[in-house]
Amino acid sequence: MSTLTPAYDNKIYQKYSKKMLQNKEKNKIAFCQDFGLNYNKKTPLLCLTFPLTEKNNLGMLQDVIQGILEQDVVMAVTGIGTEKYQNFFNELAKENPKRIAIISDNDGNKRKIYAASDIYLATSTTEECKEEIEKAMNYGVIPVCPENELVTDYDGAREEGNAFVYKENSPWSFFASLIRAMENFKFPYDWRTIQQSVMSEPENKEESDEE
Repeated sequence: MSTLTPAYDNKIYQKYSKKMLQNKEKNKIAFCQDFGLNYNKKTPLLCLTFPLTEKNNLGMLQDVIQGILEQDVVMAVTGIGTEKYQNFFNELAKENPKRIAIISDNDGNKRKIYAASDIYLATSTTEECKEEIEKAMNYGVIPVCPENELVTDYDGAREEGNAFVYKENSPWSFFASLIRAMENFKFPYDWRTIQQSVMSEPENKEESDEE
C-alpha cells in the first residue's frame, strides 16, 4: 500500500485521519472555493486523476458523461492526456464552469484532489489507474472501478466492501455503480464507515512528504 496519508500531508488544506474524518470536509470546502466549484456538503465531489488516454478506457466515460452530469455532482479532473480527451474535458468544463474543474497535473494538486473528493472514477485496471485508486483510497475516497485486487464490492446489507465495482468495459454497469455510490453517499454514517475501511493508519511522521 502507498504509505502517504492525510494525517501527515503538508500539501493539503487540513490534515485528517480515520479518527478525525470530519476534517476531510474542510478540504472539500477549500478546494471548491479555490477551483471555482459549487460546494454543497450533500453533493459528492467526483475525481479522476489518471492520464486521459485510450489505454485507460476514457471512451467509456464519454458514453455516460451526460448521464453523470444530470446527477447532482461536481468533478475534478487532472488535465493531462491525449489531445482528444484533453479537448473533451476542457469543453465540458467551459460548458459547466461551476461543476467541472480541470486541475494542473502535479503531485501537490493530486493530493489536494484526494483530500477533497468523495468518489474516485476509474475506467480501467491499468497499473497507472490502480496506483491512483490506491492513493485516493488512503485519503478516504471511495472508488467506482472495475474489479481488481485492491477492492471488494460494497454490500449494503452486510455493510461489507470498500468500493462500487462494475463490469469492465460496460459503460452502463459503470454508471449504475456510480449511482449506487451516490445513493450510499446520502447516508453519512454508513459512508464514513466505508471511508474508514479504505484508509491506512499512519505509522509515523516520516510518512509526511516534505516536498
